[in-house]
Amino acid sequence: MKTFSILFTASLFGNAALATRLYAASYAGLVTSLDFSNSTDLSTLSQTTECGSSPSWLMLDSPNGVLYCLDEGIDAPNGTITSLKSHPDGTLTKLGRLKTPAGPVMSAMYSAPGISGRKFLAVAHYSGSSVTTYSVDPVLGLFEHEQTFTYQMASPGPVASRQEAPHPHGIVVDPTGRFALVPDLGADIVRVFRVNPSTGLLEPIEPLVDLDPDTACFGPPRGSNSTSSDVYFYLVQELSNELSGFRVTYSSNGISFRKVYEGSTYGEESSPAGSKAAEIAISPENNHIVVSNRLDSTFGPKKDSFALFLCADPSGKKAEKVSFLGLYPAYGSSPRHFSIAPTQAMVAVALEGSQSVVVARWDKHSGAPGTVLAEKKLDGEIPSVVWDL
Repeated sequence: MKTFSILFTASLFGNAALATRLYAASYAGLVTSLDFSNSTDLSTLSQTTECGSSPSWLMLDSPNGVLYCLDEGIDAPNGTITSLKSHPDGTLTKLGRLKTPAGPVMSAMYSAPGISGRKFLAVAHYSGSSVTTYSVDPVLGLFEHEQTFTYQMASPGPVASRQEAPHPHGIVVDPTGRFALVPDLGADIVRVFRVNPSTGLLEPIEPLVDLDPDTACFGPPRGSNSTSSDVYFYLVQELSNELSGFRVTYSSNGISFRKVYEGSTYGEESSPAGSKAAEIAISPENNHIVVSNRLDSTFGPKKDSFALFLCADPSGKKAEKVSFLGLYPAYGSSPRHFSIAPTQAMVAVALEGSQSVVVARWDKHSGAPGTVLAEKKLDGEIPSVVWDL
């Protein structure tokens, strides 16, 4: 998941006034604001320790200028969630903080039609075997705890060293905003929740089973919208390095899934020993799926890969015809998370093992990452990076 249009590159980077910022989380206990306004260099604007000792995930509410940060609390009895106000000079100031169950690793924001002026956060807790929800004042960046779902298993799963307990590992909201899905690596299921439109609370419904999931995304084909029936759910499975695709069907109160694709993140080749699939994303054009592969050294020692899949033809149709296109360099070691800038044809990569953030060109025609534009070494392992455009 190599060549870029000269005309496109010129139009993108010919504007010297381009203002671009990124935020990176580090297990050194830092959240760093990075400036990329000249499109050739990443410079540090500010750093804060307000997120805690093990920042693991960042989520930006851009319209309100609020950055939400999860502290995984490695080796601690609990984690935290913190909201930070983003200022024009790149500094971040704390707005609110709450303790959470241990191991928060990913969050998603959603709304409830019956509650105006508030949003909701749902959080997956890997080591805490939990899912939590919070009611949020999006303008003030303040939040209140609403729900905690804690799970148990009668016995370990097939990979006992990784499946000794439930491990919610991600969370994604469907395009209609009516459902939230939580891949659980430990229990081999995807937990499915309905969003109560009157209260914003999550209501558990029948899960997707017999999987070893890591993270997931939804991929409506190009031109579709939140009411479209032509919606697909894609799931990358860390323990098997496989991508699964499902056709989504909605009913008045439910959601169902029909598997339409399954294949390796290495195509016809065997997965390298010790490799682990990580992040998954749909390209901004809704026609490619990108997966990061960690610890595979496909392009040399400590040089891991992206796997690229086609999921629609140029007309935006035939999304069931997923096909593996090949592997591309991920610019370093252990690309845990990456973020594609939807309007500026760039991708930012959090290289956990290389302890750096890389910004590279993104070819919207081929759907592939390309030439490196800038790299910034930071203290500690980097699990997450997000754009502020």
